[in-house]
Amino acid sequence: MIEIKKILLPVDFSKGSDLAARFAISLAQEYKAKLHVLHVYDPVPQYDYLAKDYLEDRKKKLEEALANVVPAETKATIEVEEILAEARPVHHTIVEKARELGDDVIVIATHGRTGLAHVFLGSVAEHVIRHAACPVLVVRNGEKSS
Repeated sequence: MIEIKKILLPVDFSKGSDLAARFAISLAQEYKAKLHVLHVYDPVPQYDYLAKDYLEDRKKKLEEALANVVPAETKATIEVEEILAEARPVHHTIVEKARELGDDVIVIATHGRTGLAHVFLGSVAEHVIRHAACPVLVVRNGEKSS
């Protein structure tokens, strides 16, 4: 029997992330697992002209968006921890957080980019699959973007 106690759900607030969240929530409910919801955002250099208020407001908005990934009524049925990480590269941070938190599986969305978009932008999901120490469930939203 497969034992899943902790699930990592990296999100970027896209439609694909919403679908991946539904899969992760379902798994968490089925296995009575803890769900780690992670958003990794790029650091902004703190130049003098970037007001501290702007940076604090940016972080507050991300925290609010992260808090809304899992509906409140669902939070009553499973344990959820929301994690906001300011780091680069995103895929490396996802893999490291999964190791650090002891997650048993990562549920991640992919945008399904192909061609030049895939070559130039790469794929966070692909990097996570290659480097994660645990299984990775990749969820496609069914829409192709090039």
